[in-house]
Amino acid sequence: MKNTERIFVYFIGFLIGLLMVTAILMRRAAREEAAIADPWAHHIEAAAAVAAEPLPPEVEPAMLKGTLLGFGQLPASGTPRERVWIMNFEDSYPYVRIVQELQSGTLHYMAADQIKLKLAPGVDVAELSPLLDTLGLRLRNFNRKHGVVVLGVLNTSLEAVPQTLAALEPWAELIERAEPDTIRFRQRPD
Repeated sequence: MKNTERIFVYFIGFLIGLLMVTAILMRRAAREEAAIADPWAHHIEAAAAVAAEPLPPEVEPAMLKGTLLGFGQLPASGTPRERVWIMNFEDSYPYVRIVQELQSGTLHYMAADQIKLKLAPGVDVAELSPLLDTLGLRLRNFNRKHGVVVLGVLNTSLEAVPQTLAALEPWAELIERAEPDTIRFRQRPD
């Protein structure tokens, strides 16, 4: 066998091996991805059974493209102050919380699955570790330079964002500001 034939056989064997290993790894990754439970999955399954009020007519047109996952009025006990819709989208913010204040009719749009923190001056993101461990929160993103942190919420309920913000109050010395991760829309030309 000539050297060029040996190199050719070696190259073909290498390609076949590479394809086999790639297929095995892709299969394993797909199996692991399927095994990860999405905490929002039960909302998607129950979406058809939701007896929800329709979105207000003044809602942003982009919000009409989502799938309704939940609806309710808050607080659940007592006189309601706001109506809340949880929507699912395929694009940038998969879970959106639309809040309408009942008194004024004002609409607010925010991520339903995360909140935003501005750390107090001199506080590093690493100092949040005890807070995250105690509350069972997940750090999603941070910017050390600007002292901004994005955290996942406590649960997937309609009250998840306000509950998470309230749970952070005991750590006020670490946090300058805690707020929903609001969504802003470009102004539409009238």
